[in-house]
Amino acid sequence: MILKELAASLGLEAQGDLSQEITALAPIERAVGTELAFVVGAKFVDALKASKAGAVILPEAMACHAPGNYLISDDPYASYAQASWILKPAPKETIGVHPSATVDSSAIIADSASIGPGVVIGANTEIHDHCVIGAQSVIGRDVSIGTNTQLFPRVTLCNNVRIGSRCRVQSGAVIGSEGFGYAWTKQGWSQIQQTGGVRIGDRVHVGANTTIDCGAIDATTIADGVILDNQIQIAHNVQIGENTAIAGCVGIAGSTRIGAYCQIGGACNIVGHLRIVDKVVINAASLVSRSILKPGRYGSGTPLQPERLWRRSFVNLGKLDDLFKRLRRLERMNNIN
Repeated sequence: MILKELAASLGLEAQGDLSQEITALAPIERAVGTELAFVVGAKFVDALKASKAGAVILPEAMACHAPGNYLISDDPYASYAQASWILKPAPKETIGVHPSATVDSSAIIADSASIGPGVVIGANTEIHDHCVIGAQSVIGRDVSIGTNTQLFPRVTLCNNVRIGSRCRVQSGAVIGSEGFGYAWTKQGWSQIQQTGGVRIGDRVHVGANTTIDCGAIDATTIADGVILDNQIQIAHNVQIGENTAIAGCVGIAGSTRIGAYCQIGGACNIVGHLRIVDKVVINAASLVSRSILKPGRYGSGTPLQPERLWRRSFVNLGKLDDLFKRLRRLERMNNIN
């Protein structure tokens, strides 16, 4: 579309050649011709001045550095995200149930939904308006999927799962799998029946190969606006508050409660039965072994360093106990003297 039309769609003020055609997105460093880029702060001034982009989304304070066409935004990154959907809208799916799908007679499927090839849908399940269920996805019994939610190919929803509206679940995700609940007996491990199900709110994004276990008695709960990256493990009875973001390869043990507006970095491990309050940021690869009851940024683990230095630090770490004992002896001797 031309710049004038794009500006109107985004609700932004445009300057320059409003007839400039915009066809794609690109980083500010290499955007050319009809491509749209964005900048967010002063560290990008040099890149902005040298840019050959067809247009740039930028804050008003940087407009004086723009070499050509630009759009003024209070939040250029958010406007760029919105533009990505305008310039490259999601392809429209074929409405209806594919002939190869297997649907239980008691399931209720909206006329506007799209059910792909090889999909299996169990008893008493409801698929609401404008849902898209990707090929070979498996949906169990007593499941509800809200309006405009999309399941990509090969998603598995087990029994007693509720997903809200405008959610996106990527391929390979498993929601509602049996929680890791066992009791030790004289005969060995005895499995505990997991019947709590999963409740997912609106606008939740679930990444590829992420697993969300069902609750043992009460449901595992993911609130509105949560975004989950790929390959995350969420154990039974976990509760995650609204608009929390969790990066890839995080493991969350059972019955942990995570507040709203939290950010959890990749490869973090969170021990079970903990509480993390609202607005907590946890650095990547951290081990959370106790509750976090005050908002703020937290981290643990050993930062990467050259191997020889790391070996020396590791050896010295093993000497700390001995050094502490020697220091205590010296303190006692000084007190006697």
